[in-house]
Amino acid sequence: MGVRLAMRKELMGLNNSDMLTADDVRAHLTHQVKQQPHSTHKGFSVISKFNDNHSQLLSGDNNRERLLEFQRHRLFKDVLYTKQSVDAWLNSQIN
Repeated sequence: MGVRLAMRKELMGLNNSDMLTADDVRAHLTHQVKQQPHSTHKGFSVISKFNDNHSQLLSGDNNRERLLEFQRHRLFKDVLYTKQSVDAWLNSQIN
């Protein structure tokens, strides 16, 4: 993680919260997919779906993935996801 990203996360107050940035979600998804070596193709698909949904949210479209709960940071306007919803969404995509 770069210094700039670390400072931004600290300013947003995300260090000890259950909210994740898109980069955190991607890292979490990659880590979870690597733990299940039999589903590497599915893991790539899951990360691609997340990236597509995140891009849609950034452009102002509706959330297509209903299980992914998000909110925008009130100051930085970044899209943040709850860890529980990311885990639930990942389980629904893998199973």
